[in-house]
Amino acid sequence: MAKKLSRNPTENSQTLFSRLADSLRRDILANRMPPGHKLPSESELQDNFGVSRITVRQALTSLHAEGLIEKINGKGSFVTRPNELPDMGPLIGFYEHMRKQGRNAIGRVLSVRQVSAPAAVAHALDVPAGHPLMAMRSLRLVDGKPLAWVLAYAEPALMRSLIQEDVNTNDVVVLLETRLGHRLRSNRIEAQAVPASAAHAKLLEVARGAPLLRIDFTPIDVSGKSMVYSEMYFRGDSFTYKAVVKR
Repeated sequence: MAKKLSRNPTENSQTLFSRLADSLRRDILANRMPPGHKLPSESELQDNFGVSRITVRQALTSLHAEGLIEKINGKGSFVTRPNELPDMGPLIGFYEHMRKQGRNAIGRVLSVRQVSAPAAVAHALDVPAGHPLMAMRSLRLVDGKPLAWVLAYAEPALMRSLIQEDVNTNDVVVLLETRLGHRLRSNRIEAQAVPASAAHAKLLEVARGAPLLRIDFTPIDVSGKSMVYSEMYFRGDSFTYKAVVKR
């Protein structure tokens, strides 16, 4: 739990409640207060942070509006569990989408290594160019046949956690929210048609130059932090992407 907030004489209650909410939010998003964790009482928060009860209540109201905490009458405020994921179509919920169609979908990690962030990846993840990241290359197969090649980048600790939670059978967004406790706000998505390179053609079992659908996506948490950047290359003859994205 954070220490008392240092107060500037000119600082108003609006700024104090925002700082208190930010401090609690950081603890929740970093899983220092995991789902189900009971927050200190209002009086304890007053003492811990050196603020008024009104400031505490404003901060808790803000976190409740974001869906990060819930108040249970007579028991106090608790960190919520991530909401059930929305139907985000065959891209974000690739494995679940395929399984609902009665198809066998599974991934195969090809390589994992530490790299220096290329400029485009650094921009997507809001880190400096050359920043150390972990890169994972994987193949997604449906009914035993390759359908997509994926290149994903993330901070090393996060990538190791995703792999440990099994990215071969679970979508990244699902793991982030349901296993790792992150709260996602949105996904940046960009799609374009590209010709298959020699390497992609071999892995996806298509002719070199065959049309592929490249879709880049970056899930973003409620604090605005970019979590993972992925480039996904789908066989144009076996995959179409159509979805209504809701939250």
